[in-house]
Amino acid sequence: MTLQLMSPPVTVREDAYITHVRQLMRDGHRSLPVVDSQNRVKGIVTLTDVIKVTSTKSDVTVIGFVRETGLATADSAPLDAAKIFATTGFDVPVVKSQEDATIIGVIDSALLLNALSFDKKITIDTVMTRAVQACDATDPVSKVWLNMAQYGFSGYPVVKKRRLIGIITLQDILKAGHIRLEREAERGGRTIYSTTVEKVMRTPVITVESDSSIWEAANLMKQYAIGRLPVVEDTKLIGIVDRQDLVRAII
Repeated sequence: MTLQLMSPPVTVREDAYITHVRQLMRDGHRSLPVVDSQNRVKGIVTLTDVIKVTSTKSDVTVIGFVRETGLATADSAPLDAAKIFATTGFDVPVVKSQEDATIIGVIDSALLLNALSFDKKITIDTVMTRAVQACDATDPVSKVWLNMAQYGFSGYPVVKKRRLIGIITLQDILKAGHIRLEREAERGGRTIYSTTVEKVMRTPVITVESDSSIWEAANLMKQYAIGRLPVVEDTKLIGIVDRQDLVRAII
């Protein structure tokens, strides 16, 4: 079953430059397996780690940003892969065997949702994050980017007068080209000019309510190819739920 969920791997070497990794992540990857010269998996590097490196540090390599990750094999059950994803929150590398860590593919978290059964009786209010961090539509993108780098968030709901009006993610900022936000400028006293969040955010926002089921949320994520859903009451933001929350709920 794992083979049906597996995609060809896009990998980076341990000695790859972060600037190269960032370029690959513009294509939509939130994480990439890191391999050695023999194509054996050493861990993963994530988008939230990559953005911590400023644009002026072009000689920084991946080696200092490798995270540990669980590994699936071709005969792993979907639930086994789900348990790894529930822990890491990132795509799961697939290797030849437990003894041979040579990479043969990657299990995409979006495809993993298709292989799992979600209970219609479990409601969003039991799994969502209630203390949700949001940004204002008028915030500069540079401020949001630096907050993402500092606190490890990969996206923010966007509010205006406490009402949800959009969503902004690391990928949105990366694709819009607003990544040259040198932190050294803060120490050097130079002014950073940045567009506002409302110019980059995505809208309209796909949302769920707190009494929706995790089955409904999973279907919305599949349909719209998104990884998180703001939870609203009327148009007021009251929480957020992501793929990892849904998977944790069933294991």
